Amino acid sequence: MKNTETIQHFIKQKRRQGERFVTKRNLGLVRFWRSLLFPQRCYFIATAMFLALFLFDLDSFLYQFVMFSFVLVGLAKEVWPRFMLAWHSLPGKAFVLFIYAVIANFALASAGGLVNEITGISANALPYSHNLALILMLPSWFFITTVIALLMITLLTPVYLFLLLLLKPMGLHKLWHAPNYRFVFTTALVRYLWTAALFFKAILIATQFGVFGQFSCIEDHSVVIGSECEPANDVALVGDPATAETSAPLQLPLQPGVEEKDPKHPSLSMEKIISELNDSEDVSDVELGELIVNATKRAQAFRQGQLLLLAAFIYRYEADTRSRCAHVENSRVIEINDYEILQITTTESELGYEYNVIPCDSAAIGKGKVEG
Repeated sequence: MKNTETIQHFIKQKRRQGERFVTKRNLGLVRFWRSLLFPQRCYFIATAMFLALFLFDLDSFLYQFVMFSFVLVGLAKEVWPRFMLAWHSLPGKAFVLFIYAVIANFALASAGGLVNEITGISANALPYSHNLALILMLPSWFFITTVIALLMITLLTPVYLFLLLLLKPMGLHKLWHAPNYRFVFTTALVRYLWTAALFFKAILIATQFGVFGQFSCIEDHSVVIGSECEPANDVALVGDPATAETSAPLQLPLQPGVEEKDPKHPSLSMEKIISELNDSEDVSDVELGELIVNATKRAQAFRQGQLLLLAAFIYRYEADTRSRCAHVENSRVIEINDYEILQITTTESELGYEYNVIPCDSAAIGKGKVEG
């Protein structure tokens, strides 16, 4: 009987100790959570989700979308007040307006190039199509400015972290944050890591959707810059099975008087290394080649969609069915000036339209024969 009471007392004592331990841990976790600001809580949740991503294999598009959404909300909460503070100052307004002017200039130039690529004439003669081309170019420039901003933050954050370490013993880091801002250096480090992750994620998303299509692409061993292709037959896609069969292995020429049996010759050693690299089948290289090919196809599809939409808009809305200048039947016309017109006809081409600049044949200038 006495032994039973002793065991029950021991169990109750251990239970009370366990409850106290759990209560203390819960209180400590609650205090820690309450001490964090809203952006820090967003970073904490995103980091916990990132760890669960590897522990429980929860990889999915929706899961990653929610995870990076917490990061974006935290960054926006911290950056927006600083942006408004800079905006209300004269140098800040000047800097922001300068950035917008640079972006607008590049966007307008690229939109004009898109119109010229389709019609073959200057975009000044097609103002409405130029505006539509500018709207079509906005997603690409939005991603570009986002990537550049994330890149600048990623490059400058290490300097910020170094300054925090230097000023922390003097307590000056508190001047840059709110008085109740805790874990300054740790939060800055986590923010830096998530900013770098967002930088690579933005590049990946932009590449997958093909919004970088008008800036660079690869097609049939050709490097495309803007809208023109430059032959680069000596360059093959890494890991591309189609190019691996057709491309010849790299070879180094032997110097005169040197036999192939000499193992000490440096060119022979290099030839051996190159031969091994050509014969090797690395899975990572194959996957990288597939990613490059898929990204290129998406970029080309995105570019082609822009051209098709703009070409249809030019024909249906910008061009006129009737004009003072004579033109072919079932064609549409855009007047370039008093003496020239752009004649648009439907064809079976890739874009579906053909553009020809012809003289204006009108009653004021003179009559002429327009071939049908």
